[in-house]
Amino acid sequence: MSSTTLLVELSLILSIGFAILFFMYYKYLNAKTEADVAANENNYYDYGSYLRDNKRRGGFLSPNNFILNDSKSIGMRYLMSAIVFFFIAGSFGLLMRVSLVEPNPTLFAGREVLYDVLTTEHSILMIYMWALGGAMGIAYYLLPSFLKVKADKYGSISSTAFWIYLLGGIFILLSRTSTRWYFYPPLALQLNPYGAGAYNWLAVIGLEMIFIGITIAAIVVIRMIIMDRGDNVPLTKMPLFAWSVLFTLLMFLASAPFLMAALVMLFYDFFNPIFFTGVAGASSPLSFAELFWIWGHPIVYIAILPEFGLIYEIIPKFTGKKIYSYTSGVIGLALLMPLSELVWGHHLLNSGFGLQWGLFFSTASFLVVIPSAITVFNYIASMWTADKIRLSTPMLFVINGIFDFIIGGITGVMQSMLVVNIQVHGTYWVTGHFHFIFMGITTGIIFASVYMLWPTITRGRKYDQRLATWHMALTAIGSFIMSMGWTIGGFLGMPRYVSGYFARFQVYQDIAIAGGVIIGIGQLFFLANLIKSTLDEPSTTTNNAFEDTYNDEEPSPDKEPEPLGNPSAVGGE
Repeated sequence: MSSTTLLVELSLILSIGFAILFFMYYKYLNAKTEADVAANENNYYDYGSYLRDNKRRGGFLSPNNFILNDSKSIGMRYLMSAIVFFFIAGSFGLLMRVSLVEPNPTLFAGREVLYDVLTTEHSILMIYMWALGGAMGIAYYLLPSFLKVKADKYGSISSTAFWIYLLGGIFILLSRTSTRWYFYPPLALQLNPYGAGAYNWLAVIGLEMIFIGITIAAIVVIRMIIMDRGDNVPLTKMPLFAWSVLFTLLMFLASAPFLMAALVMLFYDFFNPIFFTGVAGASSPLSFAELFWIWGHPIVYIAILPEFGLIYEIIPKFTGKKIYSYTSGVIGLALLMPLSELVWGHHLLNSGFGLQWGLFFSTASFLVVIPSAITVFNYIASMWTADKIRLSTPMLFVINGIFDFIIGGITGVMQSMLVVNIQVHGTYWVTGHFHFIFMGITTGIIFASVYMLWPTITRGRKYDQRLATWHMALTAIGSFIMSMGWTIGGFLGMPRYVSGYFARFQVYQDIAIAGGVIIGIGQLFFLANLIKSTLDEPSTTTNNAFEDTYNDEEPSPDKEPEPLGNPSAVGGE
């Protein structure tokens, strides 16, 4: 290709790009002007506050989600992106599962490194784009209403943070990285065949951009909670979901800088390896592993702490009773923040830390059970004291999440024992432990929240209760089968992160494959429900059960909530 042709093509691409940007800016000005006029006519400080109180919601596919910079539009933006990445990463996971149908590689025979690519992309996108993105979306959408925020400030900053975050996720997707989600050197510095590894540096840039975007957003949301909430919402009456988001973002800001610094050094190593090579006086790869896990374990709690808060908001809607103990709810969430920062070393118990450090991290891992147990007992007591529980889809997701979290917590405590860790380290036991929690709490509660918000995100449509029940049931059953197959096989020594395995482990792999396929089928019911609702005519208001709880001028967790009378109250029919 000649330089002239290349210049013409580049000019054409840039021209089209600028035309698209100009059109988006034009639409933004029109939409903002219209919203500003409405806000002024109704004596609002800004259009974001007007949109919040008047429930002017555009649904998932509204162009306003990508044009306006109010918190609700940004929340929809995060949530829509999270769902898209969930299906992309889920497809990678299902393809990876099916490839293990035989002990010897079949689907990727001779191209085993592609299994590494799928494993890496699946884990990174699920953690950073689905778990983080989903939680940030729900937080941006609900907190202004929950906290009666005085003014919807810093929308432009939040919008910029989102686009940085989204571009980072796209970079990771395009990088075809094969480093696993922890980017250990020297694996991350190696170039592998079939394009895997050739652009690992792009994945490092992408992850750094995700951190930058979420850091900016975290500062904005923390300010919203601490400084911008309404005068009639003191800290002592703040919703438990707001507390969970606050603790989550503080945990993020405390732990993320360690990996951000490590990624900068790792990026330099791609071009001038001096930091983590272990030669010529450089630090060993273990130094990077330590920096990673100082962040890597808190991200596990960052992925579930907002969902803990959402469970506290969902349960009262289906029991008609307030949470059993508001104070212990705050204490349980608060204790998870510092304790989760102290247990990172249990990921490296077999790395030569020595007995003293091993005992410290093992003990800390036992202590983190205390706030987790406080939280779970609070959930159970809230349901136990209710006269009746309406088992609609969101509540079924909550009950399943509590059940899965208990199993995942027990297996986590077991593997924290030094002698057990020697047996299960590097096996599918760890994968099963993580997926019990991630599928039950993170994925299940985000979907429960989507169903609670259904009339809002679909512009007044109801979801089909039968399709939603199938979605929940298949997701719950499939994840249990998959995670239990991994847990049993891992205890017997089945290694993870490999594209082949010994024939004696085939039964456990087949069980996990069956569970993964069931999960995949379950998500088709969700898509069918979303399509069906979009094609139906609006049949209800755009109100949602989350925000209706906090419509009072002086919301308080001490008030008994109004029970939902039927599934249609949360958008089901």
